[in-house]
Amino acid sequence: KDDKLQILPKLLDGEKLNLISVTPNQHFTQPPARYSEASLVKKLESEGIGRPSTYAPTISTLITRGYVVSEERKLVPQQIGKIVCELLEDNFEFVVDPEFTAEMEAKLDNIADGKQQWQPVVKEFYDPLEKLIKAKSEDIKKVEIPVIETDEICEKCGRKMVIKSGRYGQFLACKGFPECKNTKPIIKSLNITCPECRKGEIIEKKTKKGRVFYGCSRYPECKYASWTKPDISKNK
Repeated sequence: KDDKLQILPKLLDGEKLNLISVTPNQHFTQPPARYSEASLVKKLESEGIGRPSTYAPTISTLITRGYVVSEERKLVPQQIGKIVCELLEDNFEFVVDPEFTAEMEAKLDNIADGKQQWQPVVKEFYDPLEKLIKAKSEDIKKVEIPVIETDEICEKCGRKMVIKSGRYGQFLACKGFPECKNTKPIIKSLNITCPECRKGEIIEKKTKKGRVFYGCSRYPECKYASWTKPDISKNK
């Protein structure tokens, strides 16, 4: 009688059942929400990983190296970040284990408080890591991050430009490298007229720390900039 306790009666092998009704319901699973900087810090705190002084530099490093990009205040994983993450999980599992990291943080706190000597802690961690790195340096094959060819033409040699990934994210490079070393940043236009000067277009830019913002293509003549993505519906 209780809908929450629908227990099936005992059934016999080959027993025939009568169909009473069919209720078609369609359900779609939803992926978990992406982390924002604030929710990621909250997660790190709950896992005992990091300290207030390390949260900002950690997130900054993830963005600066192009592992994630900040879009609409959400941290979106990038291809190079997924490759690095997979490589670490497959080959250096204990280093990226949350429990190991939290335990190491606790030991470092003890060292700071004078309750533990740092030499044994470092030795306990470094010796097995050194052996693992030497072993993996022979086993791990170099990962080639695929380049994406674009229709943009290199103004120096006439070849097509390709999208490559580097330490500081993606950029355009000449397909003729190393003969032609021409590179330039990727400019993403939103096809929205600048609301301030009404002449330039709004393009996606990044700060030195990798945070995405939106500015006018006519900079420095027009200094319009915004952290929030402009509403395209207001471009009419």
